[in-house]
Amino acid sequence: MIMKGKWIATLFLALVVVLAGCSNGTNETVNNGGKEAVEGNNGGASSTSKAVWFSSIDFWNPPTTWSTDPNTVQGAITEKTGLTFEFNIPAQDGDTKLNLMLVSSGEAFPDVITITNDVLGKKLIESGKVWNLDEFLKQYDPESHLLTDFPTDVKDTIIERDGGFYAYPSHINSEEARAQYPPSGQFYVDLVDYASNNTLVVNENLLKEAGLTLEDIKTEKGLLAAYQKIKDLNLKVGGAPVIPLLVDGKSYQDPTLQFLQDSFGAMAVDKDGNYRDRLLAPETKLALEFLYKANKAGYFEPGQMTVDNAAVKADMASGRVFTFIGNSANTSFQLNDYWTSSGPILSDAGTKPVLGKSKRAGGGWMKTFISKSAKEPEKLAKWLSYMSRKEGMLTHIYGFEGVDYTVDGEGHVIKTEKGIKDAADYMKTGLSAFWPFHHTSFSYSTQQPPNEETDLQAVTANRVQSAYGKSPDTVIYDNSPLVLPGDLFPSDSKFANDELQVKTYKEAQIAKIILSKDDAQFNKLYDEMIAQLKKLGIEPLDQERNKYVQEKKTEYSIDVKGINS
Repeated sequence: MIMKGKWIATLFLALVVVLAGCSNGTNETVNNGGKEAVEGNNGGASSTSKAVWFSSIDFWNPPTTWSTDPNTVQGAITEKTGLTFEFNIPAQDGDTKLNLMLVSSGEAFPDVITITNDVLGKKLIESGKVWNLDEFLKQYDPESHLLTDFPTDVKDTIIERDGGFYAYPSHINSEEARAQYPPSGQFYVDLVDYASNNTLVVNENLLKEAGLTLEDIKTEKGLLAAYQKIKDLNLKVGGAPVIPLLVDGKSYQDPTLQFLQDSFGAMAVDKDGNYRDRLLAPETKLALEFLYKANKAGYFEPGQMTVDNAAVKADMASGRVFTFIGNSANTSFQLNDYWTSSGPILSDAGTKPVLGKSKRAGGGWMKTFISKSAKEPEKLAKWLSYMSRKEGMLTHIYGFEGVDYTVDGEGHVIKTEKGIKDAADYMKTGLSAFWPFHHTSFSYSTQQPPNEETDLQAVTANRVQSAYGKSPDTVIYDNSPLVLPGDLFPSDSKFANDELQVKTYKEAQIAKIILSKDDAQFNKLYDEMIAQLKKLGIEPLDQERNKYVQEKKTEYSIDVKGINS
C-alpha cells in the first residue's frame, strides 16, 4: 500500500489520529442477533437487518460486537438505518482473502467491502459484483445528498481511476470540499499545508533528562550523538532500559525509510525532471546509511523490523522510547503530551530535505464498495447516505451533543473530556471508529480550532506532524504528477512481473544492507543492490513510468524537478 503523496488520508490522519489508531487483530463479530425490533427512523424498516462488512485493512478495528443501544454510536446508526454489522477483518493477507472470495462460488460475498488497494478495486469492479454508486443511489435512495452535493473534483478523480463512481472515499479533502466546509481556523489551514504522518517523534521528557534540546538533534550527526548519550547514560523507565530509536515495525521500509529519504532529499525525479525510482537516488544511500549506523551502534534492535503494529504502539505507550521514526498516526503518540519533534534530520552531506504534497483532489485512502448481492440494498443505500451526511458524521465522529461534545457560540464542536477519552478507546466505544467515512474537510470545518485547554491531543499531534513541513530547511513541492496508479502495468505484462521481482528483491536486500556488520559490507551490499535492480529491469520500468509522469506534468502544468540530484 502506498500512501505517500495521497494527502487526503495523510492530512486528515494528522489531526484525527486522536480519533483513530491502528493495531493488528481480527474482528470476526458476533452480532447482537440478526433481526431485532428497533424504534425510530430507520428508513421505513420495522426491524434490524445484519450486513457483513469486509475490510482488508488489518489495523482497522471497529468494535467487534455491534450494540443496538441507541445511546451508543452503533445503536444510533442502527436506529437511523435499520442495520447492524458483522465485521470480517482478517488479521493478515486481507487482499488475498478478498481475491479468493472473488473466484469462490461457495463463500457468501460480503455486503460492504472496504480496501485501500487500487488494483484490487479494479478487480472488484471488473468482476461485476459491486455497484456503481450513482446507479445504486438513484435506484434505492434517489433523494440521497450524495447525488447532488458530493465534491465534483473528488468524484472526477475517482472516475478517472476506476471508470465510474464505484467507491466511496475516506478522508475527503479538496478545493470543492473546503468550499462546502470551510476551515474553522488557521490551525486547520496549517494542517493542509504542512502536516505529514511520517515524522521523527521525540520524547521531550527523556530529551531533558539527557540534558539535550531539540536544537541538539536537528542534524544527522547530532541525533546519532544523542542516541549514544542516551545509551551511555543507561536511562531507564519503570526499570526497563530506554529505547534510543524505534522504527515502524515490519512496515519500516515504507514510513521509516520514506521519512529518511525525504529528510536526506531523495526524490522520484532527477534534476532534469525525469522519473527515477527513489531507490536509485543517491540520497537513498544516505538514508540507508543512517539506519545502518543506528543498528550497528545498538541504538535499535533488529527485532524491531519484524514486529506488528501492536508491539510498536505498546513500546510508544511505555514511555521508554526516546525517538520514533515512521508513521506517527499508527502509534497513538498523541495520548501523551510529552511528544514533540525537531523536524527533518539534516544530512551531514548537506542535501536539502524535501516534502511532496499533492494539491489535486484525491480518490480516498480507504475505498468502500457496495455488493450487488447485498440482501438489503435499500437499507444500505440509506446507510451510505446517512454515514456521509452532516448528521451522521457528527454522530459517528463526535458522538452525542452534551455528552461527547458541546457547541460554541459560532457553532463549532468542542470535544468533552469523555468524548476525547471514548474516541481514543474507539475499539470499544465505536466513537470515531468508522474511518471509511471520516471526512477531512468536514472535521476541519466543524471542530473549534483546538488549544491546550480544549484538545491537547490535537495540539500535540499537530505540533509533531507539522514540524517537518514548517521547518525553514524543508523544500515543499507539488508531487501530483508523481503519484502513479497501482495498475500502470497490466497484470499479465512483463513490466508487472519485473516490478514484482524488483519489489521482492529490494525488501530482502534493504534489510541486509541495514544489518551490515561494517562499512565495507554496507557499501558492497548497497552496490550489489543497485546492480541487481538494474539487471531486474528497474530502468525500463522507470522509462515507462516517466512517460506517464511527463503526460501528467503537462496535463497538470506542474514542472517538478529534483532538488538535490
